[in-house]
Formats: sequence, C-alpha cells, structure tokens
Amino acid sequence: MRLTFAGAAGTVTGSCFFLETKGTKLLVDCGMFQGLPELEAKNTEPFPFDPAEVDWLIITHGHLDHLGLVPRLVREGFQGRGICTVPTRDIAQVMLMDAARIQEEEDGALYTVEDALDALDRISLLVEYGEEVELGKGVKAKFHDAGHILGAAFVEIQAEGKTLVFSGDLGNRGKPLVEDPSYPPKADVLVLESTYGDRTHPPLEDSVEELRRVIVETLEHGGNVVIPSFALERTQEVLYILFRLWKERKIPRTKIFLDSPLAVQATRIFERYTERFPEPARKLFRKKEDPFDFELLEYTLTKAASKKIAEEEGVIIIAGSGMCTGGRVLYHLRANLPRPESSIVFVGYQAEGTLGRAILEGAPVVEILGSMVPVRAGIWRIEGLSAHADQGILVDWALHADPRQIFLVHGEPHALGALATRLASHGYSVHIPAWHETVEL
Repeated sequence: MRLTFAGAAGTVTGSCFFLETKGTKLLVDCGMFQGLPELEAKNTEPFPFDPAEVDWLIITHGHLDHLGLVPRLVREGFQGRGICTVPTRDIAQVMLMDAARIQEEEDGALYTVEDALDALDRISLLVEYGEEVELGKGVKAKFHDAGHILGAAFVEIQAEGKTLVFSGDLGNRGKPLVEDPSYPPKADVLVLESTYGDRTHPPLEDSVEELRRVIVETLEHGGNVVIPSFALERTQEVLYILFRLWKERKIPRTKIFLDSPLAVQATRIFERYTERFPEPARKLFRKKEDPFDFELLEYTLTKAASKKIAEEEGVIIIAGSGMCTGGRVLYHLRANLPRPESSIVFVGYQAEGTLGRAILEGAPVVEILGSMVPVRAGIWRIEGLSAHADQGILVDWALHADPRQIFLVHGEPHALGALATRLASHGYSVHIPAWHETVEL
C-alpha cells in the first residue's frame, strides 16, 4: 500500500492524497493551490498519478483548496466516482461553478464551466456521517464529522488490515453553526492537517467581544468596518454573531452589507440544513428568527448595488474573497484602507503571498486594482472565529487516534514544525512529507 502526497505538502493549500491499495486506487481531495505565484503555478503541474487509473475520489469538504482541481482531474481522464456528504455536494455545485466562471475569464484557464459540470456529474455517491462505503476488494471508507464547515468530514479507510485516517480540515470547538469535530477511531496511519499547529485560539466569546468593541469604536468615529470573509461558513458565522449582538443591543443600529454573490448562494445552502446546526442555532430557527435575514442586513447581488455602498458611512461591509485575492472586497479595501477612521477586520486564515497577509503583517502601502493604496485604517485579526482546530485540539485529537505513524500536511513550515515537536514529545513517529513524495505504508 502506497500513499503519494500530491498536494498540501509543506503548504496550506492544494490538498490531494493518492492511495494505492491491492483493491483500489483512490484520491482523498483534489484541491487548488492558492497564495504565492509559485504555489498557484502548481495547479498546472502534471498530477503524480494517471487520473484515468483513479477509481474513487473522496471529498472531505467544499473549500476550493480541497476540491478546486476536480474539474481538471475529470478533464484529464478520471472516470471513477466521487463521494462526499450530502451538504458538501450542494456546496461543491456553487463553489466549482463560481471557480469555473473565474477561470474562463483568465488566461491559461485550468478548466471551463463545462468541465465543472462534468466534474459535478462524477460526484454521485452521497453519504451521511457514520455510513460505511465499500470501495472494492476489502477496502472500506467511513465519513465522520470534522466540524470545520457544513458537511465537512474526516475519513476513515480500512485497507489491507490497516486503519488510515485523513483529517481533512478539523474544526474549532464551540462554534455556533457546526458541531465540534468527532474523535477519530484508533488508527495505524494519521494524515493530519496543521494549519494552526503553532498556536492556541482565544475563546470564542473573547473574540466576539473584540469584534463588538471594534465595531462600536469604528462607527463612533464615522468609519466603516470591512470584513474580508470566506463565502463558506465564515460569512454565515459572522452574520450569526452580528445578529446576536444586534438582538442584545450591543452594537449600534447600522446597515450591514453582505457584498458577495457567492456568499449569498452559500448562505442559502446553510438555510437548507439548519437541522444540522448545534442546538442553540437550531432553537433560533425554530423560533423563526433568522440570522441570515434580519432588518439591518442587505444583500447586494448586482455590481450597481455594490458600487452604491461607497456612498455609505458608518456601516459594516462583509465581502469576499476572504484572503483579499479578488472579488468585491478589493473595492472596499481601496476605499477604506486610506481612512484612519475605518477598520479592516480579518476573521480567517491569510495564506502566505496574499494581499490579506500583506495588510495583516503591516505593509504601509499595498497595490489594489492597479493603484498604490496607503494603509491608514485600523487592522485587526480576530483568531477565535477560526474554523480550524488550534494546536491543543489537534494534539488532543491525534492522541485519540493513537497512530503508529503521523504525516503532517496542510500547514506552513513553522506550524508544521511546531506541531511535529508537540506530537513527538508524546512519543509519536511524525513525518512532514515533501510535495509528490511517496511512502510505503
């Protein structure tokens, strides 16, 4: 049995793991590389396997760094079946179609809308948590709740007498819209994400209070609060928190703009799966109170409506993309970064090489849409809203798996190293694989 690390090796994005067994050949995820130009260049590199030989594609969840290259995989010969949870299939539809439209507007497009539709046709086996799937000749897969985002799963694979667990992206605990990640079974091999392997998140309520304080102070000074937010999960969580703060009269009455067509589509999917939320959120919806549709909130679907936001002062603007690599948030940053009275609030991970990372690290001037823009606004990072597990959760989770071998993926070098040190201190064999490295299991 062999495992090839086709992505997310030594970096945060591009998750893709090729497992060859006597019974079948399968991929766990096929994600897009994002961030630095040299990372994005890997999106066009040949796969270290023949897509036509892959029997199964297991998709852990709906973020593009886990499924964004599936259309390319299909175009290059994949004829097997894709497996994911029911909500992930709905999310994949929105994410891949949006990505394909963006690709068609760029030179050297990775794939087309038609390729994305072909890929969605391949994702045809939908499962629930705890459901076991036969993949052929004694190979079985079972999906478990990973927290993280709606429908996210970690995957347990039984093959050749061994148990392998692929974490996908593990969620933080105590989140309002997703349950805590389930614990893994006892495993021989653990492939573990390491996004925040070098830090501890503050408690959620501390982060909510920090966000509340930033909003109150910014609006008092007549500035705008700009929140670059990922369309999927983070936007819905921010809306939930803002709704709660408004209901409790802890923030001023002001307009809240959700300026992201993709986030609007994702929010509609969340509204279809409210029964999967933790009990406090389910209770809210049972009372017919909708944090995705309240009187302060305005959805701006058209470009004209988006441009009109520039006429507003003292408002909250949630817009994508979450790492400021494109989308409507660029216009709001260009307008608000030079204003000392405004605030930019980062609520999610900013990968190396992204505009969001540059702003967060204190760049005095940044280039946006061809203009050099001075950074005078207040810059905030609120880590407690992260959808990823921190070091403590990752270590606790790995201890429950108690594996013979741990492979650390999906992290930047410092995070990978810090988590490896912690896990090794518990006596585990830990390896940080290189891109395209193949190991015998």
